[in-house]
Amino acid sequence: MTDTLSTCDWVVIVVYLLLVIGLGFASRCRHRQDTDEYLMAKRSMNWFVVALAVFATLFSTISFVSIPGEAYNFGLTMMVVALSQILIVPLGIWLFLRFFFTAPTFSAYEYLEKRYDRKCRLIAAIIFILVRLFYTGCVFYAAAVIFESLAGWRPEMTITVIGLITLAYTFWGGIRAVILADVIQSIIIFLGIAAILFRLLQVTGFDVEAVFAFAGDNNRLFGTFAQPEFYRINLHDRWNFWLLILVAVQIPLQTMCCDQLVIQRLLTSRSYHKAVRSTYANYLLSIPVVTMLYGIGLFLFFYYNGGGGHLPEGMAGDKVLGFFIHSELPAPLPGIIIVALLAALMSTVAGAINSLVTVCFKDLVLTAKPNLAGTPREMSVCRLLTALAGGLAIFTALMMVIVGQGVRTTLLEVIGVWSNLWPILFVAFFYGVISERVSARAIFWTMIIGGVVNLLVPYLMYYAVPEEMRWGFWYLGIPGLVLGMLLPPLLSIIWPNRRNLDGLTLKTLHCNRQVSQSQGCFHE
Repeated sequence: MTDTLSTCDWVVIVVYLLLVIGLGFASRCRHRQDTDEYLMAKRSMNWFVVALAVFATLFSTISFVSIPGEAYNFGLTMMVVALSQILIVPLGIWLFLRFFFTAPTFSAYEYLEKRYDRKCRLIAAIIFILVRLFYTGCVFYAAAVIFESLAGWRPEMTITVIGLITLAYTFWGGIRAVILADVIQSIIIFLGIAAILFRLLQVTGFDVEAVFAFAGDNNRLFGTFAQPEFYRINLHDRWNFWLLILVAVQIPLQTMCCDQLVIQRLLTSRSYHKAVRSTYANYLLSIPVVTMLYGIGLFLFFYYNGGGGHLPEGMAGDKVLGFFIHSELPAPLPGIIIVALLAALMSTVAGAINSLVTVCFKDLVLTAKPNLAGTPREMSVCRLLTALAGGLAIFTALMMVIVGQGVRTTLLEVIGVWSNLWPILFVAFFYGVISERVSARAIFWTMIIGGVVNLLVPYLMYYAVPEEMRWGFWYLGIPGLVLGMLLPPLLSIIWPNRRNLDGLTLKTLHCNRQVSQSQGCFHE
């Protein structure tokens, strides 16, 4: 499909890339950079800008393609998870977010040292670094494969060129450039999705009723919820009702406590109350976007299975969107869609790099060398870490391309396994805020034991067994989560907490002078 893009399409792409590079240089020239500016933008960002940045960072190229593919293949069942998460957001804010604003904080894991000890902070930071680094490399590779099928770009070229451009504006401009680029990228993502949906409305004659009637006849709406087997607990099922509830609750709670990718953007807000507003706005923004993407999947299903469109023989559902863009959109719309996909990719990668640098610098480097704080060398170290994080992400993705399918599969499995450590991090924050009894030693050993369990279970119950005996992938993290919830109170009987927890738990939280002056008091 190398002939997919016209001159107009290429003009749109080049203008976009030059724009984001310019943002990086402009941010460095206009603002004197120290670590507070480079990593936190002086905590001066507008709440709506922060909301757009969080949205763009969490919305990856894979989301752009996989959500319509999910609707095309399986219908709207998973849409419930995405849309219901906003119901859990108030609980996440109430439990966790306020604790990151009670003192100047750069990373979520600083809280763990205050609440427990330095060992808990270090092990949690290392887990985050490993999970996010592998995730970024895998997202980069998967996006490069999408661009190859859509525009004929070689994956090596996509990873290298787009990776270096993303690294350049992140390196020079810091988080301010990343957030401002996120705003532009959010707008482009909205425009790209709207352009695809409008074209689908055109080719289906704006007959929305026929599309949904066809989807209902072919079990692509919410018919799954009427099936009794959807409510059974079977470890081999892809999805069931109870898993949907677990995921809908688990994702927003984890995001609000232990995902530095999100927490760091919220910390650039001018106050706690502005961060709360940004959080709600992000989830509200995601509702129409997710709805449109699922709608695109249904329209594609109708068009190619009953509305007159024709697919190549054997084309998989997650590739149908790319085929539609290639065959049905006139110039410069394919260029706009490519830019939207690039925007989703670059926002995710830039956000990951920035959060990795913050955790490496604040949670690892400064804890090992506290004398470095406040010296001119801080910025040099931050920029070096930015180059290393970006380089490792690019290298990981390139290795998946160069070495082949076997390594690609291995790395995708690795990120899947390591992602099961998110619930273990969640447990540390959860008991940190709700319990005064849970001790640092209890949490340390819970993270060790729970982490080992959640690394072994995927191997024992997924990769080392025949396909027909595999657990559903979402079940693989449950043993560690259950163990993580049970162990801390039990181990704290042996090792009770003796630390002063004033202001660090929900029960001991009070209005200190700094919070009352800058953010306003917290009232239960």
